[in-house]
Amino acid sequence: MRNLFRAFRARLGGTALALLAVMITVSNASSAPQWAMFRGDAQRTGRANTYCTYDPTVELVFRTGSGCSASPVVAEDATTYYGAYDRCFYGIGAGGSLAWPRFATSDIIVSSSAIGADGSVYFGTTGGALYALNPDGTAKWPAPFRPGSQAISGAIAVLRDGSVCYSSDSGYVYSVNPATGQLRWSRYVGGQLKHGVSSSPNGSVVYTTSSDGYLYAINADGSLRWKSAVAVNASNTCAVGDDGTIFVGGTDCNLYAINPNGSRKWARRVYGKITTAAAVARDGSVYFGSADLNFYAVNPDGTVKWVYWARETIYSAPVIDAEGTLIFGTTGGNLRAFNSTNGAPVWTRALGAGIYSSPAVGRDGSIYVLDSAGALYRLSGPANPEPSAFAVIVAGMMCVSATALRRRARPERRR
Repeated sequence: MRNLFRAFRARLGGTALALLAVMITVSNASSAPQWAMFRGDAQRTGRANTYCTYDPTVELVFRTGSGCSASPVVAEDATTYYGAYDRCFYGIGAGGSLAWPRFATSDIIVSSSAIGADGSVYFGTTGGALYALNPDGTAKWPAPFRPGSQAISGAIAVLRDGSVCYSSDSGYVYSVNPATGQLRWSRYVGGQLKHGVSSSPNGSVVYTTSSDGYLYAINADGSLRWKSAVAVNASNTCAVGDDGTIFVGGTDCNLYAINPNGSRKWARRVYGKITTAAAVARDGSVYFGSADLNFYAVNPDGTVKWVYWARETIYSAPVIDAEGTLIFGTTGGNLRAFNSTNGAPVWTRALGAGIYSSPAVGRDGSIYVLDSAGALYRLSGPANPEPSAFAVIVAGMMCVSATALRRRARPERRR
């Protein structure tokens, strides 16, 4: 195989390497979870790497039979995971049936789960227990990790090194070994930590907000890095941009941008408390909802880009796809899509009960969302570009490469 690759590289040079890189990228992407955790990644950006469907058809996939506040996550095989108020954790197959019997716990589940690279799924309960399940629904650890009885209210995160990280109402942040379920480290910051943790772009720092009003940064070894210079009075999970800026909405009607060193970068004041976690686009633009019934788009420098009057409070944290389409749910039971450039509506679909959870995005452009009554919906349809288009491109590159091989292998004619 190595000799074959060398011969291929010698004949095609950069073409072979480019083609190989594309094929490796596709292989790696197809083996990873489709939407691994709340907001899609540990930075909590809300970004999807695919194009969402532009003409969705609504499908009711599964009725849980219980209320739900968690946001769904999607495994590599399109199994959707979430917990509910009935004290059970669910795995729903792509066909809409239970992937395995629901996993019963002794406590209510309000936070969102996270999927590891090996397909394991991790979730917490209001009784303070962190569970790990194999993809077949069996327990991964001999017993759940339970350092106390204080609730796990915020979403679980799987960090770059594979470790499982979460915050607790006890005021602690915990890091757990995913293989054994044993504690790696814990860090007490005080107050109640209800909004989970977020990660820096390189995974070396985790951030959490406390009921004491401040934002905390914790190093990968569990040591405290800093406490924010200003109070942020967080009302939601913080999001981290690719330049390391931390965005967090407050109950004081401000969206704060905090520098990686803990100092304030800017604050954008609106007319109501911030009601959603922010979505952070690749260009640094930030999108969020407010109790003033508006949905805001803010430029990287903190100036307002546009405002959409939603006529209702938005609690569903928006996601943004590769084309720049924003998608979020409403308390009226609608899922809406907007153009992130100018705020123009793209489509609206009526679902069921109010939507407080954040949508998840599948690799084929499908959108998964839970309503407050526990109904799981999938919105699917054509995406732009079509998922099959990439296969056509790769096939075309292979044809071009093969043609080049034949031409170079053809003996030169004598004149």
